[in-house]
Amino acid sequence: MRLGPLRHPWFAAFAGSVGLGGLGDEVARLALPLLILDLTHSIAAAATLRLVQALPYVFFGGILGVLIDRADKRKLLIACDALSVALTLTIPLSVAAGIFTLNLLYLIGFLLGTVEVAWGVTTDFSVVPALVEPDELTSANAAYFGIDRSARVVGPTIGGLAIAAFGTANAMYIAALAFVPTLFVFVLMPPIYDTDRPKAAITPGNIARELGEGFSFVWRSHVLRWLLVLMFIANLGQQGIQTLVLYVLREENRLDEVTIGIALSLAGAVTVLASFIAPRLARGRPLGHTLLGSAAAAGVIVALTALARDWRLIVAGFAARETAWMSFIIYAFVPRQREVPARIRGRANGAFRTIVLISNSFSAPFLSFVVLVASSSAAFAVAGASALLAVAVTYFTPLRRYNLNEPAPDERGAAQQSAAE
Repeated sequence: MRLGPLRHPWFAAFAGSVGLGGLGDEVARLALPLLILDLTHSIAAAATLRLVQALPYVFFGGILGVLIDRADKRKLLIACDALSVALTLTIPLSVAAGIFTLNLLYLIGFLLGTVEVAWGVTTDFSVVPALVEPDELTSANAAYFGIDRSARVVGPTIGGLAIAAFGTANAMYIAALAFVPTLFVFVLMPPIYDTDRPKAAITPGNIARELGEGFSFVWRSHVLRWLLVLMFIANLGQQGIQTLVLYVLREENRLDEVTIGIALSLAGAVTVLASFIAPRLARGRPLGHTLLGSAAAAGVIVALTALARDWRLIVAGFAARETAWMSFIIYAFVPRQREVPARIRGRANGAFRTIVLISNSFSAPFLSFVVLVASSSAAFAVAGASALLAVAVTYFTPLRRYNLNEPAPDERGAAQQSAAE
C-alpha cells in the first residue's frame, strides 16, 4: 500500500489534526453568518464579517511574515491555537452575559483573522514543506486538503444540528474545539522546521528592509508575480461565494439551519474529489496548464449557476465550483512553496498574501453590492466572469508554462555548484 507523503509521521499527524479541527471550523463558518442574518437579514452585514476577517492579512500580512521568519514556529503555532480558542469562546460567553453586540462580533472576527494570518502563513509555507520531500508537494497539498475537506463534509450538518438544538451562539462552543487537535500536535511535535532564522536585531529599519525583501522577491519572480495577478482578479469574485450561497438559501429560500447544513455537507462531499483528481491532472503536463484550467472551470461553473432558479441546482453548482477551486488552490500552493527559499518563506508569502487578501477582503462586500443593485443571479455571473478574466489576463505569461518537474531554486543552485566542482 502506497501512503505517499502520509508515510511521514508528523505530516500525517498534522494533516489529521487539521482534518479534525475542520469539523469545528465548519460549525463557525455556518453559525457566524447565520447569527448575523438572523439579527439583521442583511447580506451586507454578513459580508462585513468576511471583510473584517480578511483585513488583518492586508494590514499585518507582510509584517507578520517578517516576524514568522524569526520565530520559533512551534511556540508560535501553540500560541495561535490557544488564542483562537479563547477568542472563539468569547462569542457564546458574551451572549450568556448579555453584552453581545454586532460590533463585538466584528472585533472578535478581526482578532481571529489576525491570529489566522500567523497560523496560515506558518503552516502552509513552512511546516508542510519541512515535513515532506520537495517532489511530494503536490501530493502532500492534495492529501492535506483532502483530509481537511473529508472532515468538513459532516461539519455543516453538525453545525446545523447544533444550532437547532442549542442556538446559534451556543454552537460556537463546538467551534472552539476546532483549534484543540492542532494545539495538541504542536505541543508534541519537535521543532524540526526551525532553521535559517534571521539573526539581525528586530528594529524598525531591519523590519522595513526584510519586508521589502519579501515584496521584491515576489515581484522579481515571473511565476509568482503572474500567480499573484491571477489570484487577485479571480478572488474578487470567488472568495465571497459561500456568503452569497448562504444568503440565497437563508433569505431568498427561507431554509432552516439543518437543511442548510446538510446541503453544504453534500456539497463538501463532492469537493473531496479534488484531492484525488488534482495530482493526476498535473501529471505529464506543465503545472501552469492545470492551474489555469481549474480556475477557468470554476469560473464557467459559477457563471452557469446564475441560470439556476431552484436552490438545489445552486447548491450543486456551488459543489462543482468548490471542487474546481480546491484543485486550483492545491496547484497554487506549489510555486509558493518551491520557488521561495526557506529562509524568506514567511516574509515572501506574507507579502504575497497581503496583496491577494486585498482582493479577498472585498469579495463578499463586492458580491453583496451586486445583489443589492441587481440580483443574486447577477452576482453569480459576475463571480464567474472574474475568474475567466483572470485566466485571460495571465494565459500568455510564464505562469502557463510553469513546470513542476523543474527543480526549485535551491536545487538548481546545488546542481550548478556540483557541476562546477
